[in-house]
Amino acid sequence: MKDLSISKFFEKTRKERLDIIKKFVDLSNDEIKQITNSDGGIIFDKADKMVENAIGTFSLPLGIATNFTINKKDYLIPMVIEEPSVIAAASKAAKIAKIHGGFKAEADESYSIGQIQVVDLDIKSAISNIKKAEKEILDLANSKSKTI
Repeated sequence: MKDLSISKFFEKTRKERLDIIKKFVDLSNDEIKQITNSDGGIIFDKADKMVENAIGTFSLPLGIATNFTINKKDYLIPMVIEEPSVIAAASKAAKIAKIHGGFKAEADESYSIGQIQVVDLDIKSAISNIKKAEKEILDLANSKSKTI
């Protein structure tokens, strides 16, 4: 595997960092413009439509934790935080972990349950009818979305 470690990222200029990130994740010029926008990427008019009772916006520094290898793939991890040592520590830990193959992650399969509400019907016959149509109901529900 090609080593995509980024050495001394913290010593590079903002432009150099953005050029590295742009190349690493194939960002467009518009995406770079969004990152460098001085209002943090959200103007008040947008914020006002997103939340109730908006009164302003709030910005924090956007930094990049480098040298992460997760499941044999290299990543840059965006972090919004005001504490500089957290990003530095995460990058250093990732660099150490990379020597040993990086991090391994896995997730259990997603499980969802659903409910059917029955109102103003004879419950016993409704249960019987639902059980008879169980496969049809599940097939219909599963055909709409794999995530809900």
